[in-house]
Amino acid sequence: RSFKAPVAAAVVVAVVYLAVGVVAGIPSGKVIELTEANFDEQVAKGPILIDAYAEWCGHCKQLAPVWDALAVELEGEIYVAKVDGPKYKALAKRLHIQAYPTILYLRDGEMREYANAPRTLAQLAAFGRKSWRLTKPVPFYKAPNNWFGRMLGVAFRIPGAAEAAYKVLRDDGKLSDVTILFLALLVPTAVGMMCIFAADLWVVRGARKASAQARHRHALLAAQRQQQAVRAVAETGAAA
Repeated sequence: RSFKAPVAAAVVVAVVYLAVGVVAGIPSGKVIELTEANFDEQVAKGPILIDAYAEWCGHCKQLAPVWDALAVELEGEIYVAKVDGPKYKALAKRLHIQAYPTILYLRDGEMREYANAPRTLAQLAAFGRKSWRLTKPVPFYKAPNNWFGRMLGVAFRIPGAAEAAYKVLRDDGKLSDVTILFLALLVPTAVGMMCIFAADLWVVRGARKASAQARHRHALLAAQRQQQAVRAVAETGAAA
């Protein structure tokens, strides 16, 4: 009994720790697969190391086991993720990937690149923990994890969304290219007309409000002048 009680307590503690880790989003020791759909959600959880790779890249294949070991090494400390650049082109553009593999560290709205250094487990772990401070972050407009980067992410996804919509309309909807082109022109035209209507309505409403306020001010001034004239007449009569 004296042996079973500590074991049972340890099991309970382990289960609670794992449950809290899942709920709180503590790095689990596994490499996260990033996509254009989950990128912002994952980056918002905390500091994250990202390996941008390509399936055909030999150096990427050499880094893969080290990257898996790095996730285990940094369990509970830093998220470790990877993204298939050629597959998720919009995300690769957002990360400004120029070559494979590219190792990036995202934290507090800033992005740093791990470059010109050994890709060993010890060096990568040290970079994630402390030595990232020695690396200058990329310019603000290149960081994907701030408000500007999120806006760029939306812009980068537009061509892919348009291509997907085109395929659906052509293959599933059986529409011709002429019809699709007409719809593509019709939608922005309709949106533009709605914006013009809303702006015109806002301007007209503002003009009416300003006119009403002006009439109200004129009425108040006229009433004040009339009261002053009545007082003047009354004072003149009293003096006589």
